[in-house]
Amino acid sequence: MGFEESALARLGRYREEADLTLSVVREIEETTRRFSERLFAGLEYTAALGCKAGFKIEATPACAPAGAHAGQPFVLRLVAAAETEARVAFGRVGGAAAETDEDLLHEKLSRYTLDPSGYSGRILGFSEAAGEGPCQVFAVYRDGVWKTKGLLVEKARGRVDDPEEVLNGFCLRILGRLVDLAVPTQGAGRRWSEGPYALADFLQGKGFPTETRWLR
Repeated sequence: MGFEESALARLGRYREEADLTLSVVREIEETTRRFSERLFAGLEYTAALGCKAGFKIEATPACAPAGAHAGQPFVLRLVAAAETEARVAFGRVGGAAAETDEDLLHEKLSRYTLDPSGYSGRILGFSEAAGEGPCQVFAVYRDGVWKTKGLLVEKARGRVDDPEEVLNGFCLRILGRLVDLAVPTQGAGRRWSEGPYALADFLQGKGFPTETRWLR
């Protein structure tokens, strides 16, 4: 076999492998999209219940058509009183990659699973109370399993096709933590952190750094 024939055979195998990986990645992206839409719908539903309970809660975008959440953040803003509020923004990240976080790994896989079956999609949550980085991370797998860890929910898992009451219960946990971030209730609060905090910060009116602490 000459060089050209050998090269074409090798490139053909690359093409087959690329097509397989792309197919898996698209499936993962679609599964992640489905879960994000169900998650956001559940958060909107529990936010409406929170309004009935006396909180001022804004869900943006609210009542959006299917697919409207793609590429834009879903924001929950809860106001308990004047100048007392908390906010969290969720966004679906495009693409898929091998999952290496032990807390987010699929139970049937490992971080040494290098083929696309070990890939996950991501949904991230951000809150000013937790700094600039994500405060909640979701990993979503091709078979519909999702796992999460973070500030709002320490650890949880489920399936994309879980019944609505199960997913809504999970969303209620997130909303409860948002209440705690706005006004710490029994079992939650803030504690002084170790800084940094300098005289210049004090003179500029900056608050001393604190950190959220869950006791329950």
